[in-house]
Amino acid sequence: MNHQLPRVFQAYSGTKSTSVGKNGIIRIELAADSSSKTFIKDLQTKAPLLVQKALYPNAELPNTAHIYLMSSAGGILQGDKLKIDIMAGKNTLSHITTQAATKIYKVEKGYASQYINLYAQNGAYLEFIPHQIIPYKSSKFYQEVNLIVETTATVIYSEIISAGRLASGEKFDFDICFLRLTAYDVNGKILFSDVMNMQPTKNKNEFAYLFGDKTICSTVYIVTKSVENEKIDHEISSSIKNRSMLASCSALPNDSGIVVRILSDSIDEINDLISTITTIIRNNSTCLQAVH
Repeated sequence: MNHQLPRVFQAYSGTKSTSVGKNGIIRIELAADSSSKTFIKDLQTKAPLLVQKALYPNAELPNTAHIYLMSSAGGILQGDKLKIDIMAGKNTLSHITTQAATKIYKVEKGYASQYINLYAQNGAYLEFIPHQIIPYKSSKFYQEVNLIVETTATVIYSEIISAGRLASGEKFDFDICFLRLTAYDVNGKILFSDVMNMQPTKNKNEFAYLFGDKTICSTVYIVTKSVENEKIDHEISSSIKNRSMLASCSALPNDSGIVVRILSDSIDEINDLISTITTIIRNNSTCLQAVH
């Protein structure tokens, strides 16, 4: 996919950092064996990014590979450019997450960036559920996510953004956190695109208002044609009604799935709702039913 770096970051590019950022890489190819168990067929990494070997902790979904992405740097530093590519082969079942929250450290010059490409082939079921992003004071971060989802595949991708390092008194003190996501079908047609451009230092009060006076924002994208959207919309909406957080559920363009927006002050509440959403999709996905 062609990178779509916003102009504001092109301006930051002119202020080169004296420190050398890391070009970390993760490339994972998943495949299913003769017993339908998913395994890592091919793996490439470059520091500071690392990958733990596949685990199979869920007795109810014994063929589903659980994979943890890790960083030896403890976060994303000034000048870093990280790339994560996941190829979920046909009929694979996987849950991918991070070891901990992704900390975006202070950037004095330039910016930090991360590019994520997820490709799910027919029959694949892929959950990419990372921990929250915490942008520190004076950080500048750009993230671009591309989802390529074949006709009978299912991808759940979530983002959680914190207002900052709240325990240190930092609340909306980051310079910019720009998140771009685009989903494509197998022919390269854009199914939908979503952009969140957060520059709170321009007007903190207005930005806090847009956050519903909450400190954590999350979006869950369920890209699939392998479930009944109306049915899962109803189940997710019913689950939201029983919670105190601000949340809503709506259909994605081109009949490509469901999106859920969440605002809360509690990361535990958000994680619990995301877990409930993934359970609903697992119970309704034809990808999983075909294997189990």
